[in-house]
Order: sequence, then structure tokens, then C-alpha cells
Amino acid sequence: HWDALAAAIAARLGNTGAEAVNGIVVAHGTDTMAWTASALALALRGLSRPVVLTGAQRPIASVRTDAPENVVNAALCAAMDIPEVSLYFGRFLYRGCRATKTSIQSYEAFESPDCPPLVEMGVEVRHIKTPLRGPGPLRLETGFDPRVVIVPVVPGGSPALLEAAVASGNRGVVVLGFGAGNVPQSGWPAAIRRAVDGGVAVVLRSHCHRGKVDLGSYEGGKAALDAGALSSGSMTLECTTVKLMHTLHRAEGEALRAMYALDVAGEGS
Repeated sequence: HWDALAAAIAARLGNTGAEAVNGIVVAHGTDTMAWTASALALALRGLSRPVVLTGAQRPIASVRTDAPENVVNAALCAAMDIPEVSLYFGRFLYRGCRATKTSIQSYEAFESPDCPPLVEMGVEVRHIKTPLRGPGPLRLETGFDPRVVIVPVVPGGSPALLEAAVASGNRGVVVLGFGAGNVPQSGWPAAIRRAVDGGVAVVLRSHCHRGKVDLGSYEGGKAALDAGALSSGSMTLECTTVKLMHTLHRAEGEALRAMYALDVAGEGS
């Protein structure tokens, strides 16, 4: 679906003359919108016009729906000079690969940890963060390997779940550690090493929503780094996972490690 959507957007942006558009608005369900925004940010390179995802917390048929306001403001943002994939919700336009859904109940359901919004749509339109301008022309970098799972670390938890994920045929594992990317020193680094030696990419991310993963901060994180784990840096969980899917489709081994470390869509900056 991500590949098909990226291809459809690229084809529409490629139209010229009477068919030319200033930008694209994608209507999307909220539960997986941040995942799709991350995928499109990685797949659509060299954008010269905006691609804005938006949705609503309540159905459009509801009296108290937030759909009309979100769609109108998303359309206004799609006509601005913001040539990147973004996500509009509530009052803010966020960089797509830095957005995450944080609330089930609020009409301002998304946030962008550690990355200021691009635009605030209040009484006045306030531009906050300078948008990215990637080198054109527009090109498609589609392809995502779905064989990726997320494994949480809990106090006292065994790395057996990581080992089971590897045994199930997954090619990538996102390990949710503590703090700056810490894991228990007993069992976990060794399990990570076995996974990496077996050709499985392991990325270490934090349970925390804000802050940057630094695998050198604690002994457990350093042991995981020495065992071959990759760091998610300041990426959201959605982008950490989607980028691993995207990278696994293209590379393995040292080439994958180098590719995963590149900031290609502002996901880490």
C-alpha cells in the first residue's frame, strides 16, 4: 500500500500543464497515519511540492467532527512552499517522519517529539521550522521488507522473545530498551550478537518518547552496541521501524548499517 500510494503521488506531481497541482493532500486513518507519513518521506525523494497527510478523530458524519477543519488547513498547507512529506492535525503541521500519535481522546492527537512543528495554524499562520529542500528531480525509492518486529524490554525480562523473533524468520528487530537505549547486561547483548551474526538487523530504541538514544551512555547500551546493535537516534518508533523495513529492502550487513545511519528525510534532525 505504501508503494502504491507513493507511486500515485509521484505520478500526480509529474503532471504538467492544466493537470499540474500545487501539492497533494492524503486523507488517512489516524491509527497508522504516522507510519505512512514516515514511509512516504523515505519513498518520495527530491520533492518540490508539499505532500500533506491528515485525518480526523471523529467521523465526518459526526456533529462534532474535526474532519473539515483538518482538511481545510491541510489543503492550505499543501499550497505553501513546504516541499516535504508532512502531517497536519489539530493546529500544527508536522514533519511527517517526526510525527507520532499520542492521544486517543484529544483532537490534537499528534506530536513531534524533539522536532518543532513546521507551521501553526492559529488566528495567524505561523511558520516555525524551516522546511527541507532535497535535491531534485523527484524520484521514487519504494520497497519495504515487512519482516520486522518490535520487542520490548521489561524489568527482569528474558531475551527469549528476541530469539523467538529471529527464529520466526524476521530480518529486523526493533528492541525497546530503557532510558537512552539501555538493556540488561545479562543475556541481552549476547542474544543481540547472535541475531546480528545470523544476518538479522537489530535497532535499539527507547521506551521514552523524547530524547536521543545514545548507546554509549550506560554499560548495557554499550554492550548492545558492541554486539552490533544500531541506534535509532532521535527517530520516532514509527520511523525507526519503517526505516528498518525500507533499508532491509536495499541492503544488508555493513551496507545496511551505513544506510540506516543516513538522515535522508529529516527523520533524525
